[in-house]
Amino acid sequence: MFNLLFVAVVAAVHIPLVSSFQPGSDYDVYKTTNLYNCTGHVPVSNVTVPNAVDTLPQIDPSADQGWEQWSLILHGTFPMILRWNKGDPSSFVPSPAHFDVLIVDVNGTTVKDTVIGNFSYTNSEHVKQITIGDNSLMWDSDALWYNVSVNVDGYQLKLDSFSATLDAFHPNVAFHNGLLDQSGEWFGSVPLIRAQIVGSLYTPLKQNISLDGLSVMRHMFSENPLPSYVNKYTGGTLWGYSTTFYDSHVFYQTETTNGTVHEAAFLGRALPIPNQKGGFSSAWATYAVTDNPDLYGLSIDAVTNRINASFPGCPNTNEIPYLFNISASTLIGEFTDLGGGTTSYYSINGTTSASFNGVVTSGALGGIFEEYEAPSTDCGTQGP
Repeated sequence: MFNLLFVAVVAAVHIPLVSSFQPGSDYDVYKTTNLYNCTGHVPVSNVTVPNAVDTLPQIDPSADQGWEQWSLILHGTFPMILRWNKGDPSSFVPSPAHFDVLIVDVNGTTVKDTVIGNFSYTNSEHVKQITIGDNSLMWDSDALWYNVSVNVDGYQLKLDSFSATLDAFHPNVAFHNGLLDQSGEWFGSVPLIRAQIVGSLYTPLKQNISLDGLSVMRHMFSENPLPSYVNKYTGGTLWGYSTTFYDSHVFYQTETTNGTVHEAAFLGRALPIPNQKGGFSSAWATYAVTDNPDLYGLSIDAVTNRINASFPGCPNTNEIPYLFNISASTLIGEFTDLGGGTTSYYSINGTTSASFNGVVTSGALGGIFEEYEAPSTDCGTQGP
């Protein structure tokens, strides 16, 4: 009775952490439980259900304070990182909107640039879109398709990205949906966890290169710069491959300036249709966990870039756990904010094992690891 009363009181006095969100978004919805779904039955939960409104700008684009970032990362024909940025994550100093692009080893050339441009967005009934200069990210009202158009340095990129597993992930620190850190009022979500992607890249040499692979998209925002409350954060997206099932695992680990560490993780499973690339007969969320060491274990060796992650089994899996053994030693590229914070991206490989029909089944891993380091001094983070 006391626990129920305590939850009710906390919910009653809850005050929104960010001054405003887009109407209809799931951010900051008060959640009282993690999603523990080892049995495979999918409950209705806005922790894992896609919402097209969540990907819209949540910080007023006309405001001087605050920052927002959308990152689309491709693992396939070429490793690729695309980032739409409004404001600077590492500084209170207002900065112009800018678009970052990194495409690795296109005919021996790595394409890397930052384009400054006007930020705009569209929120219509059927189509949502953000744009910086000639570089746009567009998605539909069901949050299934995310299409990209990029024009940088003579390279023209077109991508169509389909949410293959039909799920999203919202960490929920302190039971606030999408919250990554309470003291900094820092929110984020993963609108695309395992997306099939196709497209083309037209080069200055007049080559038209077909593209395919998997993609993930992360969306983050805050009214305060990261160094004021975070020393560093890491994020990983792991895609498992086996002959019988595909597991997708997303995680965050944040280290705050007061020493608190938050961990959030998602695990989903999809059963492939035989002989059909990218087709699944069924898919479901298995775990969505925030700050619960009984349901998720994560260790990251900063020296060797070895990562181990695990979710426990349950009677439905014959108590066989989900295990991920990961190497993130290959640096793809990095970006440095005007305030001095650096975000590095690494490719992932490794192995995974889990239960399938009650027996241990192994598979290979691919994916992306992201690490943000706050600047060593706070000279660029102070407010006016």
